[in-house]
Amino acid sequence: MFCTRFTEYHLRDDECVGVRDRESGEWMRGHAALRLHAVQVPPRGQDRTWIGRRLQFWGSRADVMTSPVVEVGRPERPSVTRYVSQVRSGEIFG
Repeated sequence: MFCTRFTEYHLRDDECVGVRDRESGEWMRGHAALRLHAVQVPPRGQDRTWIGRRLQFWGSRADVMTSPVVEVGRPERPSVTRYVSQVRSGEIFG
């Protein structure tokens, strides 16, 4: 999980599978970064080297660049059930 000042970006490998507003805790189901792939991510175990850098996601229809990363961490286990990859038709909740 990479955190910018206002947003959390949850990745599985290099794919963005969840975006959450840090202030409200709301999942942003319409965020442009969802399902896009990061151009580059740090090697496992070297995540903290990304503080101060920006994530860039690319896709066939959109590109997204985040504001600088201020924190890196592991999401709480219940967050995983909110990822777009876990959601099936008719099961999207707030």
